[in-house]
Amino acid sequence: MRSLSIWRRAWYSLSRRPRRALLLTLIMAVVFTALISQSGVRAQVAGISGAINSGVNAGFTAHSESGTISLAQAEKLSRLPQVKRSAFEKETLAKPEGAQLVATTSGVQLDAEFAGDAGIIGTSNSQLHPSFMGRLYRLESGKHLAGGTRGALIHREFAQRNGLHVGSLLHLSANGNAVRVPVVGIFSGKTENPGGLPAGASENQIFTDLASSQRLGGKELTTARYFTEDANALPAALRAAKQADSQLSFESNAAQFAGVLATLSGVNKLLTALAVGVGAAGLAALALIMIFWIRGRTREIGVLLAVGKTKANILGQLTLEAAFLALVGSVIGAILGFLLSGKVSSLVFAKSASPSLSALSASGNAESILAALVLGYVITFAALLVATAPLLRQTPRAILAKIS
Repeated sequence: MRSLSIWRRAWYSLSRRPRRALLLTLIMAVVFTALISQSGVRAQVAGISGAINSGVNAGFTAHSESGTISLAQAEKLSRLPQVKRSAFEKETLAKPEGAQLVATTSGVQLDAEFAGDAGIIGTSNSQLHPSFMGRLYRLESGKHLAGGTRGALIHREFAQRNGLHVGSLLHLSANGNAVRVPVVGIFSGKTENPGGLPAGASENQIFTDLASSQRLGGKELTTARYFTEDANALPAALRAAKQADSQLSFESNAAQFAGVLATLSGVNKLLTALAVGVGAAGLAALALIMIFWIRGRTREIGVLLAVGKTKANILGQLTLEAAFLALVGSVIGAILGFLLSGKVSSLVFAKSASPSLSALSASGNAESILAALVLGYVITFAALLVATAPLLRQTPRAILAKIS
């Protein structure tokens, strides 16, 4: 009589014990569901962290005690390997000839000599000014100043008061010097005016190209801004800048995004603890159930040994049975885990003090789900080894003696 193959033995064993098979399958499904649901949140956290690191425009600003920075100093720092973008600025005051400033409500009275001065911000790249990067100012029409483009950006209210538009010529004068620049863009928005002077009001601020502002107020820069490729490179960039020029002081913008990154780091630690807890609990539960499962099959294993089957052959049969049950459990777990990942995400992010994170929901990707499935299978087969090790360490005679 031809003996049954290992595949048929595994199938007969499962079909003859449906209750035990169902119990194991349900426990495996619970483990897979927990692993996959947290993997969706983990993928979301990783995606958010990556987006923040690359999209926060992490960087630092260079200042000096004298209030001025030489162009040579600024250019030296821009050549640091960690610096990917830079912008140089020159702030001064100038009179817009033939144009009137927008009236402010500050009530500050100035001498006639300074009453008509507008705030001039010369920049090599207006997009990198904090007011534009922080969306406090928005470009309504035209284009930004960059790449040596000669021109000026003016506020919408200033343009309306003086009948200016993109393409108009703006005449500025200061210290006996004068420049004539075309209006290349019009912006809107408002920022605080700490000094309360008309020149500090958003409506009376004029962005010009760097060369024009230097002609009006001198060659020295007032501020130099530097940006790294992502937030992780910022500490190294700051160290390199301090080593390159110890005479300057540097101010990092890390505080702007540190809170969100710290929250995400806490969420990631929570998810790590959750994954470890689920894995340990799943391993313990499966191992315990499988121990009773294997002990209930001691007679079957003894008979197989008596008819000449090896321990490796018997272990292979048990592995096939566990693999089949794990496959069914993983399918159930994948469906339930995907549906529950949104709920888990809401519970985790609801603990965050950041409103933007509280509104997020999980959306696991294929890689995270695959990793969760692999971990679930590892837990299943580890539990099987734990359950079978005591029995398979015994000799066939000792096993047969227990059932005789």
